[in-house]
Amino acid sequence: MKAAVLESGKRSLDLKEVPIPKLTAGQVRIKVKACGICGSDVHLVLHGTLKCTHYPQIPGHEASGIVDEVGENVTKFKKGDRVVIGAGTSCGKCVHCLSGRENLCKEIGVFGFDRPGSFAEFNVMEERYLYGLPDSIPFEQGAILADAVSTPYNAVKFRGAIQEEDTVAIFGCGGLGIHGVGIARALTKGKVIALDVDRGALENALAYGADEVINLREVKNPGKALKESVQGVDLLVDFSGRMSNIEESLRAMNRGGRMVMVGIGRDPLKFAIPFSIIEKQISIIGSYGSDRRAIPELVDLCVQGKLNLTKSISDIRPLDRINESLKDLEDRKGNPIRFIISP
Repeated sequence: MKAAVLESGKRSLDLKEVPIPKLTAGQVRIKVKACGICGSDVHLVLHGTLKCTHYPQIPGHEASGIVDEVGENVTKFKKGDRVVIGAGTSCGKCVHCLSGRENLCKEIGVFGFDRPGSFAEFNVMEERYLYGLPDSIPFEQGAILADAVSTPYNAVKFRGAIQEEDTVAIFGCGGLGIHGVGIARALTKGKVIALDVDRGALENALAYGADEVINLREVKNPGKALKESVQGVDLLVDFSGRMSNIEESLRAMNRGGRMVMVGIGRDPLKFAIPFSIIEKQISIIGSYGSDRRAIPELVDLCVQGKLNLTKSISDIRPLDRINESLKDLEDRKGNPIRFIISP
């Protein structure tokens, strides 16, 4: 099969012919139909700031496809089924995995970093990583459910415990944050405010249902700007990783508000703890990846028409354009949300 392979120390992917992976008991082989390019793939390949556990490796962790073959003891899927491949790997045996909270597993990993990913024609994984994909959802939209949509869903719905009347602020409107905006819009009747430094990202946020956008290049204090805009915020979700934004925004939080931290920036995750956190009883919450509740619920939202991912697909490209696509995402050429590789 054709695959895009990352060798240790290289800053590009090599297109190679590699053996089609073989099945063992409990595994499913997937013919990959679509695989999204994530910002972490840019950091992995072009920047080298993220590392694989071993090399050579096939990246790609946002994928969907068709079941090509099933191994012994597979009970949930059959040949020809349309599926989404969950992005995260886990041990499958600990108390967290057994309760469906795999993103709390001590051995959590990511396809394309710890095991072969889906910038390839086929992939093999245990059936517990697979989720059914209805015919009504295109493969390219199904693929990004694996991370670009499920990660912000975990942050907004499960960790942030969004309520129907909440006022929500989303910091950072890149590949994850833009879907945070869309998810918040689908789950609250309250106001949704998007904050970013990039005009294109803010335009995307308006298209995804933000009531208002704030350009962080044009304000000295985001907390003050939020306070002037909406009086108070019930749920703040940060995808930027810039701790100064969060520290300055504490003044805009309502009593009992929740701040959910998702983004990982270059600066240390630290900020001063003012008395208002105690007095207002503000919760500061971490969120990483998603668990097995997310993708089925997102599929339902898409089928019901409450979440439209059509605008998320910036372009669909063949595997031999993978390096060009990584560079285009790094340069934000054409203001992309997700480039999709169709192997």
